[in-house]
Amino acid sequence: MRNGHYLLSKVCFGTAWTVLACMALLFSGSLVSCRDEYRVYREGEVVLQFSQDTVRFDTLFTTQASVTQRVMVRNPYQEAVMIDRIYLQGGGASRFRVNVSGDTSLIQHGVVIGGKDSLFVFVNTAIDYRNQDNPFELVDYLCFEVGSNPAQRIVLTAWGQDANYWKADRRVRVPFSDPGMFNPDSDSLTLSYFLYDETRHSFADPKPYVIYGYLAVEAGKTLIVPAGTRVYFAPQSGIWIQAGAKLRIEGTLSAPVVFTSLRQDGNYRDMAGQWGRVWLSGESGPHEVEHAILRNGQTGFWIDSCIMGEGGLKIRDTRIENMSSYGIFCQQNRVEGVNLCLSQAQSLLYFHKGGSYEFVHCTFSNSYSGGFGGSRCLHLDDYEEDFSGNRKEYPLEKLFFANSTFTGTSSQQFLVDLAKEPGEYSQIGFDHCLLMLDPVPEDNTWFDSCQWNQEPLFADEQAYDFRIDTVASPLVGRGNPVHVTGAAVLDLAGNRRNIPPSIGAYEFLEKGAAVSKPAVFRFLHRR
Repeated sequence: MRNGHYLLSKVCFGTAWTVLACMALLFSGSLVSCRDEYRVYREGEVVLQFSQDTVRFDTLFTTQASVTQRVMVRNPYQEAVMIDRIYLQGGGASRFRVNVSGDTSLIQHGVVIGGKDSLFVFVNTAIDYRNQDNPFELVDYLCFEVGSNPAQRIVLTAWGQDANYWKADRRVRVPFSDPGMFNPDSDSLTLSYFLYDETRHSFADPKPYVIYGYLAVEAGKTLIVPAGTRVYFAPQSGIWIQAGAKLRIEGTLSAPVVFTSLRQDGNYRDMAGQWGRVWLSGESGPHEVEHAILRNGQTGFWIDSCIMGEGGLKIRDTRIENMSSYGIFCQQNRVEGVNLCLSQAQSLLYFHKGGSYEFVHCTFSNSYSGGFGGSRCLHLDDYEEDFSGNRKEYPLEKLFFANSTFTGTSSQQFLVDLAKEPGEYSQIGFDHCLLMLDPVPEDNTWFDSCQWNQEPLFADEQAYDFRIDTVASPLVGRGNPVHVTGAAVLDLAGNRRNIPPSIGAYEFLEKGAAVSKPAVFRFLHRR
């Protein structure tokens, strides 16, 4: 029985090998057949198709690698096409690098694309030129040669920019708590930083500045950022004004100060949360900001409590946009704003534990879709509550908005959470504003000549263009003229306001009038 079982197993095992061998022969035959068909090459005229004829890389800093872009090369014919050579016209000196199906050789031979098939080519670059103040352009060509046909080319372009590089050389753990975000480590924050030195960290160079870590300004010093300065922050980077120190940003209409993310290529160009914040520590200041643009960070200005000193932030003619947390966060301090345009953040304004706030001719528009809990223009509270539910109240000295807009995708652009009943706060007021809040409050104690839940009709919110597009906008001519004084005589774009003025940071001007385009557009689309 045992021998019979052995013989049966042997026969079955041998039969299985025979079947496998036959299948292998059949499969190899089919492969040969497929290969024969695959090698029926197109003869005569061959014109490859490309998914794009130009590959562009936005501004890159020296030593910084780009994102990788993809180009699809398609064979439109039934027969296979043999590409004799794929190469960069610049050869080994080219600043571009190419990957074709895993092959990164400078010159690639005999690349086959089957009939009606395609292949992917991946391209990236790194800028390595130095000591050029102005942006410079790199150009090369990716060439494809098939037989005696004229070579086809894809244009490769990249904009490069040299910069001043400042890097952190210290680390510290500091107290930090964010009341608006869930954070399991909410009581402290680890910062990489370097100390500001007036002789080493001057903003006099026309080249931009790239900062890794936080630029920390110690007590007794004032950080002055002159007009035209461009600062690009790496992740977990920013500016840290410590207690007893001051910040002055001195931009102009034609030369604003720009704080933005290091990466500006591909999808990074409009990605929020890529750097930290301008952190104005408790008992620092007073601070002054004029004509600034802040983009793509976590929080534009984070302002901590100031009880003992003068403190406070005066800010005008400034845009803060595309922040993953807040445009301006402030607790127990003071902010005065004129001609501000804040857009896209979890909360554009977050005022925690009371304080004093006054804003004139500002545009707050929020359609931010990141984070959690929706997005809003204003979050206000005057207390703090611990984990046990114990509540400590803080004084709210003033909250006043004039000729300003609060609009966005959500119908709840306010979250006002106060310790007392609304009627007990005579220090809160909204004068000639456009507000989006549904339902409209029954108690109008805070609101004087305000409009509710109307579309502002901005020029192009997706492109951060919050100028008024049409005379049909509810903003046109609906502001209170009494507030058109001082810095508010001109709008954010430098145009003189009409009387009565339009609501918001921009005055409406009829088509054909001499209109100043906001500096942010000149910056974003500069070449």
